[in-house]
Amino acid sequence: MITDEQVKTLLAEIELNENVMRKKHTYDAYQCYEGNLRFYVQEKLKKMYPATWEMFQVSDYSAIKKIVDKKSRSYKEPPKRFLENENETRLYQEIVKKFDLNRAMKKFDVLFNRHKYSLMAVFYERDGSEIEERFKFIPLAPYEFDVELDEMGELKTVILSYPDEQVVNAIKTDGIDTQIAGLVQDAGRELKTYVVWTKEQHLVYEGRKKSDGTRTFDRIIIEGNEMGINPYGVLPFVYVPEDFSQDYPVDSPLHIQTIELNAEMSTYYTSGTLQIGTLVLKFPSSQAIETVTNGLFTGMKLPQSENPDSPETSAEYISPTPNMSGHKEAILTHMQAILDEEGINSNQFISPNEKFSSGFDRLLASAEFQDIIQNNQQNTFLGVETKIYKIIKEIYKNFIKRDIFKSEEIRVIYEKPKLLISETEKLGNIEKMETLGLLLPWEKFMLVDPNLTEKQAMEKWQKIQDLKMKQINLLSPKENTQEVEDEEEDVSETEVEQPEEDENEED
Repeated sequence: MITDEQVKTLLAEIELNENVMRKKHTYDAYQCYEGNLRFYVQEKLKKMYPATWEMFQVSDYSAIKKIVDKKSRSYKEPPKRFLENENETRLYQEIVKKFDLNRAMKKFDVLFNRHKYSLMAVFYERDGSEIEERFKFIPLAPYEFDVELDEMGELKTVILSYPDEQVVNAIKTDGIDTQIAGLVQDAGRELKTYVVWTKEQHLVYEGRKKSDGTRTFDRIIIEGNEMGINPYGVLPFVYVPEDFSQDYPVDSPLHIQTIELNAEMSTYYTSGTLQIGTLVLKFPSSQAIETVTNGLFTGMKLPQSENPDSPETSAEYISPTPNMSGHKEAILTHMQAILDEEGINSNQFISPNEKFSSGFDRLLASAEFQDIIQNNQQNTFLGVETKIYKIIKEIYKNFIKRDIFKSEEIRVIYEKPKLLISETEKLGNIEKMETLGLLLPWEKFMLVDPNLTEKQAMEKWQKIQDLKMKQINLLSPKENTQEVEDEEEDVSETEVEQPEEDENEED
């Protein structure tokens, strides 16, 4: 059981500047991914060119979204989930479908690839006296939560304080208000809400800002759950870091690299539009010059002094000679380095005369992502699916009071990648392999459907063989008898004719 003082100590720690900066970093990544990249590129240009940044042609090519979306395809097709008992499997699959676990896992996939760690909440609610389960699967980004791990690296405490809109609404659970936190917009205000979860407890605190910027924390009693008990009997969260150290994983640099890349591209684009040069006017200091308009399609009047000994008034352009090809090559190298750091290897390169966006897209299209996706499926999301099942199992047992899930393990089968060939080509290849004797009879079914196990393929082959036998046996007894008589007659005739041939040969 966590004490009031321990909770207040934890809350004070998560409000320290280091943790606040962690959340800000991940929130900036979210903003860049969701379409607000231009703002961050302009902020970068302000620092690079404080006097002229407003004149720049701003690039906002979202490399972070392109890369993250390419990696986040583990749930492009829903996996198949099986428990040890057929009835349990059917019930669990109904829960998964009804409450859209696959959709939640798709978002969880994006969060994990964007930030390198994330949290999945599994809540259950009832409406009044109805005995109908309502599960909520809520993937949370790193700026929405804080965690405390035990000495074994297992999740010990979860503190929610910065959720998005999907988790703002109060969740009613038999009179227990499980509202988990205040609005995102409230994060910088004087009053902030924290919801603390452990295996045994569910507590709500408010933090009020003091004049020195720190906060005081007071517990808020939950109506219907004055003792602050966790009704589920299990910590309803799955925490997934890229590594299992006691600290949070090192922040992903992808959004910062995207900002820097676009700042470079903005400089390149702006340089290309300024090849006309800089206008320079030469005139005596004593001579008045009217306002001069500079542009591609404008002219100007240059008044001359009436004194023949005075120097003439003139204008000319000083044109820069930037190394545009070298500049572009440097940006292309930066693009390739970002892909390499993300583990994305491509066998192609962006040509010098190719646009940045089309070249980068082509690199992503030619890169092999399947290894990354399969690694996430087997080494990350398989564990997430197992923990989600165990949470649902414990909620049924401890809270719903229906001990219906007895299976110890869940089997999750992700759809294997399909070959990019036509069905005609696939069947033709299988036919050739069968003709050459390269396949056992049931293996052709596994080639048609890669998700079949060998046992399932053998069962399917056996069913087809049984069906063929049934079709043969459908022949009437009369037809069978007639066929036998015909065969016997043929044999008799053959036996009679044979001696005649032998006699002829003797003669």
